[in-house]
Amino acid sequence: MQAKIIQRRIESLPTLSRSGKRINGLHRLMRSPYLFERAYEKVSLNKGALTPGVDGKTFDGMSLTKLADIAGRVADGTYRFRPVRRVHIPKGNGKTRPLGIPTVEDRLVQEAVRIILEAIYEPVFLDESHGFRPRRSCHTALNLIKKTWTGCKWLIEVDVRGFFDNIDHDVLLTLLKKRIDDDRFIGLIEGMLKAGYMEDWVLGRTYSGTPQGGVVSPLLANIYLHELDQHMQKMKAGFDKGRDRRAFPPYAALQRRVLGLRRKIERLRTDGAELAEINAAMAEIKAINKERRKVPSVDPMDPNFKRLRYCRYADDFLIGIIGSKAEAREAMASVERFLTEALKLAISPEKSGIQAASKGVTFLGYRIAAYTSYGGGRRSNRKGPAARTWRITRRPTTGNISLRVPRKRITEFCKRNGYGDLAKKTGRAREQFLVTSDSATVLAYNSEFRGFANYYSFADDNKRALGVLEPLVFTSPTKPLALRHRTTRARTMARLWKGTDYEVSSVVRGKLRTIKLWRLKHLTRTFWISPVIDDVTRGAWWVRNSNDLIDRLNARQCEACGGTTGPFEMHHLRRVRDLRSGALIVWKRSGWRRKTIVLCPSCRATVSGREHSHMESRVHRKGARTVWGEA
Repeated sequence: MQAKIIQRRIESLPTLSRSGKRINGLHRLMRSPYLFERAYEKVSLNKGALTPGVDGKTFDGMSLTKLADIAGRVADGTYRFRPVRRVHIPKGNGKTRPLGIPTVEDRLVQEAVRIILEAIYEPVFLDESHGFRPRRSCHTALNLIKKTWTGCKWLIEVDVRGFFDNIDHDVLLTLLKKRIDDDRFIGLIEGMLKAGYMEDWVLGRTYSGTPQGGVVSPLLANIYLHELDQHMQKMKAGFDKGRDRRAFPPYAALQRRVLGLRRKIERLRTDGAELAEINAAMAEIKAINKERRKVPSVDPMDPNFKRLRYCRYADDFLIGIIGSKAEAREAMASVERFLTEALKLAISPEKSGIQAASKGVTFLGYRIAAYTSYGGGRRSNRKGPAARTWRITRRPTTGNISLRVPRKRITEFCKRNGYGDLAKKTGRAREQFLVTSDSATVLAYNSEFRGFANYYSFADDNKRALGVLEPLVFTSPTKPLALRHRTTRARTMARLWKGTDYEVSSVVRGKLRTIKLWRLKHLTRTFWISPVIDDVTRGAWWVRNSNDLIDRLNARQCEACGGTTGPFEMHHLRRVRDLRSGALIVWKRSGWRRKTIVLCPSCRATVSGREHSHMESRVHRKGARTVWGEA
């Protein structure tokens, strides 16, 4: 198939999906090398491009011939998925979770499948789903909660036990067949799911779940839980009741007293009563208004007004209820019953439950709670005719949603990075930065602290909560800088002080580069208006630029020596400085910062020999140091 034909076919998938028709002919798309070329451009840019699977191969040495070979094996049905290499990575609670690393070829096939599935399912996913979707994130989910969950009385937490490991293959394949009418394409996905895993050179079978680390696994998880989203949509349609809340009787009673007093004042003025009597009535109105501002104007527990809210990020989801606790229990029981019967998923009782919205829950690392201000009201300015401005007192709204930074998260972040003692506010010198440059030290600290602060930039108390962490983040980097330069911390701080900030300077390629030590005052809060929903743009998956890997391979010219004798392969580097000598040094000095280079067979052999000898020398040096240390 030509590239333009494939592009038009994929662009038509969203329209077919919205119409509700079952889509066929997807396996024919998988036969095209062009699809795998675009998949290679996408996947090879990931950090794990040089991480090998069970076959020990990486993306290094990829060529157009190899991509065409993969497409040919998929087309004739001889392609077989290999087991994923299972490793265990630590979790925040001290435990570990399994991570599957597919082979290079499997990653390419998975990416090709993902491109097709995303075009089919992205247009029909609901707005309440935010995980692993284009232009959606944790912040869009939190924005939805903050803007639309006002007045919630109960928050329901439901934790699915081992979601990715317990996805039922039969259920998932049945869900895929609802929209896909292509048995060969479905069979390709089934082969991927049942490929198994390799751990400690022992083959394990997979009877359920999707491998965490697979390219297409997040999308398959969203397809699986899309059924839950639709179930919650039906629950919401049957649960929601009433247009507006009824008036709150205590508020209405106070309002009637105010109206009665105002009529009394009018009568007194008509009858010519004394000013003291009129002032007494006005003072009584003022006191009643002050009391009225503390009372909600509508009944917060109106039985004729109910609302159900729902938000999901991957397998984490939260339900909000405007109603009674009994209705919240019924909603939780309905969700648990659906997950157990329809999706064959188990609920973790110790992590699931119903909480009063005023107490709050933790969701996506934020503390989410409803609050009500019972003060005398808030003051604001009102402008009138002729630009006249005066102060008025407004009654505070009730049931607003607050997003806050949990203190536990700050403590865990400080401990994980080794900043020091948070209670005593004393920073600690981190040994790994005693041998790095000043610029590298500051960049590392800036990356950690700025990333953490930016994630919580959406919190109402972000600067106040993170303010307890900033002294440690400020003290910790100055200590290794002082130790490295054999001076005091006070002199180091004086040397770094430039104007209103602390800065380090270094010369990079003949130019002076200045880097500021990032602080909370540089944090800019992001005010979200509404979640940004990505509608699959025509040709969005086909975006090309001048540095495309496939375009460089199609040029059929070695980027090191300029030769035109093939076959040409793409060489992937972990670091540009790994190019040490020879003809490749010209490419290194050309100004490119890409970690890829197209090589001819001769240059490829030279690079492979140099890297092999470099690796051997490192091994020998390491061994020599080990023997010397033991002696």
